[in-house]
Amino acid sequence: MPMRKEILIVEDNEINREMLSEILSVDYRVLGAENGQVALNILKEHKSRFSLILLDVQMPVMDGYIFLDRVKEDAELSLIPVIVMTQSNSEADELAALAHGATDFLSKPYRPQIILHRVAGLIKLRETSAMVNYFQYDRLTGLYSKEFFYQKVREYLLENPDENYCIIASNIDNFKLINDVMGMQEGDFLLKKVAEIIKNMVGNTGFCGRFGADRFLIFQKHTQGMNNCESAELEKLSRSFKNVVIRWGIYEITDRTVSVEQMCDRALLAADIIKNQYHQYFAVYDDSIRSKLLREQAITSEMESALNEGQFKIYLQPKYSLRDKCMCGAEALVRWTHPEWGFMSPAEFIPLFEKNGFIPKLDQYVWEQVCIQLSKWKEEGYPLLPISVNVSRADVYYGNLIENIYELTQKHGVDPIWMHLEITESAYTENPDRIVSTVEELRRLGFIIEMDDFGSGYSSLNMLSQMSLDILKMDMKFIQNEISKPANQSFLSDVISMAHRVNLSVVAEGVETREQMNRLYAAGCDYVQGYFFAKPMSVEEYEMLLRQQEVCFDPERQRSAMHQNCILVADEDAEYREMVKETFGVHYQIVETDSAGEALATINSSGKDRISAVILSAVLPEEGALSVMNTLRHTPDFWNIPVLITIPDNKCAMQLPIAREADDFLCKDHPLFDLQRRVLKMIDAASSQSRECALQMEACHDPLTNLLNRRGLENAVSEMDEADMPIAVCVFDVDNLKRVNDTYGHDMGDQILRSFAEQLCSKTRLRDVKCRYGGDEFVVILKNIGDEETARKKGESICRSFHEWGKEADFSTACSVGIVFCESGEEVSCNLIERADQALYHAKRENKGGCCVWKEV
Repeated sequence: MPMRKEILIVEDNEINREMLSEILSVDYRVLGAENGQVALNILKEHKSRFSLILLDVQMPVMDGYIFLDRVKEDAELSLIPVIVMTQSNSEADELAALAHGATDFLSKPYRPQIILHRVAGLIKLRETSAMVNYFQYDRLTGLYSKEFFYQKVREYLLENPDENYCIIASNIDNFKLINDVMGMQEGDFLLKKVAEIIKNMVGNTGFCGRFGADRFLIFQKHTQGMNNCESAELEKLSRSFKNVVIRWGIYEITDRTVSVEQMCDRALLAADIIKNQYHQYFAVYDDSIRSKLLREQAITSEMESALNEGQFKIYLQPKYSLRDKCMCGAEALVRWTHPEWGFMSPAEFIPLFEKNGFIPKLDQYVWEQVCIQLSKWKEEGYPLLPISVNVSRADVYYGNLIENIYELTQKHGVDPIWMHLEITESAYTENPDRIVSTVEELRRLGFIIEMDDFGSGYSSLNMLSQMSLDILKMDMKFIQNEISKPANQSFLSDVISMAHRVNLSVVAEGVETREQMNRLYAAGCDYVQGYFFAKPMSVEEYEMLLRQQEVCFDPERQRSAMHQNCILVADEDAEYREMVKETFGVHYQIVETDSAGEALATINSSGKDRISAVILSAVLPEEGALSVMNTLRHTPDFWNIPVLITIPDNKCAMQLPIAREADDFLCKDHPLFDLQRRVLKMIDAASSQSRECALQMEACHDPLTNLLNRRGLENAVSEMDEADMPIAVCVFDVDNLKRVNDTYGHDMGDQILRSFAEQLCSKTRLRDVKCRYGGDEFVVILKNIGDEETARKKGESICRSFHEWGKEADFSTACSVGIVFCESGEEVSCNLIERADQALYHAKRENKGGCCVWKEV
């Protein structure tokens, strides 16, 4: 049974209220109010509840006329019909009631049948009007609906055959993202605000409608050609909102045989043409856009046959490792050579395929071609390098990506480690839960996952902390934009540092100049690709490159990287270890132990290359914390591993000497975000030290060894302060280098110098200063060395390591070192190097390949 409609009776006379209620309650639900104020309170609480109001004029507190005025002020309340009840039949009273907004009036005494007919008629009229209004107007913005807009345009064009008109369509850039990030309520508020501004802009020159979502339509008079006033108005409107850009497409109505629907579509198409184009806010539909539309239709009709006939070919663009200075992989790109149209740019057909849904078929074709090539190269003995393939949003959200790509690798006998999957940044914002689960499963199967085009859109950096990724690929335009800035104003180093902090390698695409390469190297970038190194090339050209160039890729090292660097948690409390695992488990493998012995075994087996940080309990059983800290601080290979000490709440940090040896400390009763912030800050600091060292090398480095030269040494020394003390200044000399040059040639001598520099780097910390002082002499400044004996052991260790390298290379090599230890308070100067040099010559006189501390001279 349908719910009965409700009527509000506003009457101060209780008998009259009851009488009216009795007449109406057979067909309606009735509610009464004794004056206008009470009625307003009821209406404000239940605006859409009542179908009609019966109103007395003469009432205390608030009379009927004031009540009508208040109702008119509210757009929603003003739609409810009001019948005024008066004692008088005078025309003046009727006019007064109508002037204040009454719909009809009744005179007393009441006649039941007349009342029922009037009430039923007004309610039906109101519902009919509301239904028409519903179809004619957009409920959110109040503008015309799409269908009613079409109808109004047809009417205007018929009634005014000689007038010039245009249709303008809008499109808000990334409106879906605004809804996702800020919420539907904020998105609706933006749409209502845009509608209000458009309506004010158009005024009496035309009318507006809402096409749907973030798209609006305007119909107005138009002079031939886009005039300056109109274009300025549209640009002004486009910049009316902070961080919101509106694009406008304009269709000038010159051919009235075109349907109104097509006119609007053409205006919308013009708006789409300039989507995401910087500082271009409007476009006029013309023959070029029409030609583009026809071209797209032609491409669409040919795409299936082109795929079946093998017109699509894969091209490969090599990638290079900045660290190893060799080719380490390639990206697979697709090219289309049509028998009639010739070579077609991917920029022409890829966006169209993404729009028309053909891209998953093309992607699968490329994936299989790459698998075929990898299998062929393996059989023919080519050095294998990983190939990156593109994965579109359609592959992730609408296809069976996991099954399809894994089955292809199994079909052709390809280990997934050789397939890198590039997923664009924008795909991560559409359905985070879906992409997270997909990526995790792909990584579990052994694929390497790259976030492609990072910096081109609006992905939050927080997304990186939630995703299981392996590689971050920076967008070409982002790189060019950042490199164009001074180094101290660029975010490039920060982005790379952030990626490294969550165990992501970084690839830079579009590298075209040596300057760009140097900046990326200095910022710590891992891999690069671009025309400076190699252009996209055919498979045959790439195979030739594989035969000619040195290549480098270690699948086991990549597999190990996929299992993430680890954070070692040495703590006696199992619940605390579990809490750490919850905090860092997305991007770090958590190795947990409750004993010092297991902690030391992990440190020795994993070493500095895998352990990103240590979280160490100060009260580990049997003074375990002290033994772990001594190993970390007195074993040079582990100096760079940052340590956070956790302290029981009842202990003072100053009472625990090991806390002063740590990079940071924290009382046990801490929030998770504080632990995360401190540990990541330590890891970031270690990364920053590496980056600073790279910058120094770039500005003041020795071209043969990549160590600092004398100028670099001077800069490094000038930046040292009391926090670096105590230090040890070491001067090394490679023994018998002149004889090697004379006997075996300078190439061999240069190789020995490079190898010695590598030994210095592997046996010292990033923050230590390393310099090729000249010829065969090297200077190393060990910071925070602790004591003289530690410095001696370090010098002996380097000499021993260099000698062992020579034996492995079947070559007799040795070096000597002189060391001067400098306590806190003494200025670092040339005098220290002179003293270390004196100690060096003493070591050479006594025993080549030896070590001497200056005070022993």
